Parts: sequence; structure tokens; C-alpha cells
Amino acid sequence: MAQKKKKKKLNVKRLLVFILFIYLLISGIIKLVNEPIKNIIITGNELVSDKEIIERANIKDYPPMISLKINKMKKSIKENPLVSEVEIKRNLKFQVEINVTELKIICLDKNNNKLLLEDGTSIDNNNLYAGIPVLINYTKEDVLKRFLESMGELDYGTLSGISEIEYSPSMSADEKVVDETRFLLKMNDGNSVYINLSKLSTLKYYQKIYANLGDKKGVLHLDSGEYLEVK
Repeated sequence: MAQKKKKKKLNVKRLLVFILFIYLLISGIIKLVNEPIKNIIITGNELVSDKEIIERANIKDYPPMISLKINKMKKSIKENPLVSEVEIKRNLKFQVEINVTELKIICLDKNNNKLLLEDGTSIDNNNLYAGIPVLINYTKEDVLKRFLESMGELDYGTLSGISEIEYSPSMSADEKVVDETRFLLKMNDGNSVYINLSKLSTLKYYQKIYANLGDKKGVLHLDSGEYLEVK
């Protein structure tokens, strides 16, 4: 006589636990996907405001972290001509870290009212930046580009000490150009400085050099030695 197969009873408790697990898993994934940015950390900017960077990155409304399109954000931020590089990172704390590298504004070209940047490019003068040296005369294009690049290696503290820049090639007695890379800088402290491209890095030590020469007012010649012509 054949034995009857016993029907397995449904384990309701296990089923409920499984359903609860699936529910919690799906809820967790949905929450994670929709979790917004909690903090925006911006570093490296001095000229471009945090507000502009956030707006260009299109994250002012703190959207979900997972929705961010990093390459698109970088491209948009770099549309500002003062921004040369952008690095964007995300972390598990739902923070977005944006680090920008800016181009320095070297001077205002009085001839065309343009702001000249360290890479040789220019932007319109929007009168937002104070304490910028003014280039007062025409400068040979190749010399100007090299000058801007060299000035870009100086810190803002040194740059802000200059009020006026004049292209001033040195001439021989028979009116021939001896050094076409020489400039005359008028300083905010009342001194003037002759400098050329090969010596331009010595401007980093202007205050120390000037102090060693007796703190008298005059014209400091850094293009050919280090001596002060007292007024």
C-alpha cells in the first residue's frame, strides 16, 4: 500500500522575515539613491566666489549625490576664464569637495582696459578687483607674454605692492636697445624698481633687499646689480 506524501506547511514566520528583509533592502537603496548632498566644500579660490562655483556646478539646491555628473560640473566651472583646473571629489559623508586652481590677474592694461592673466590671456575689466597694477604703455607682444608668465610665479602680496608698470627697454648712448625685457615698476611705498625678465624672480625679496639698502626712497636697480639711486 503506497504511503501518502505529507504536505509541507508554509513557514509564515520565515516568509514574513524574508519580505521584511526585501522591504528594508529596497527602502535602503531608494534612500541612498535619493540622499542629497549634505556639505559643499570649496578650496583654492580667491578671485572666483563660492557662490559662482556652486551655481556653475548646478548644485545650489543640494541635489542627490548619485545624480552628479562630475565631468559636466568641471566643464561648467572651467568656463570661467579665471579657472584653469578643477578637481571634484565625493565621499561617504555625502560631501562634495571642489578644489579649483585659478589664474592670477597680473595687471590692468590701460591701453584697452583689459585684465591680463598669467597665461597671457585677457578678460574684460569688470571693476571687481582692487589693488591691481596698471600697465601704462604698449609692450612688445612676446615680451609681455613672458613678463606675465614670470609675474605669475609671484605671490599676491608681492603683486599688490606694485601700483604701476611701464615697459622701459634700456638704451645705449647711440639710442640702440640694450635690454628689451626691462620694465620700470612704481611701488606703493614710493619707490621705483627697474627689473628685467631674467631678474624678475628677485621681486620676491624686494622688502629684504630694500631694507638692506638703508630704507631710503629712490629708484632700485635690480636689472643690473642691486643698488639704490636715492632721489
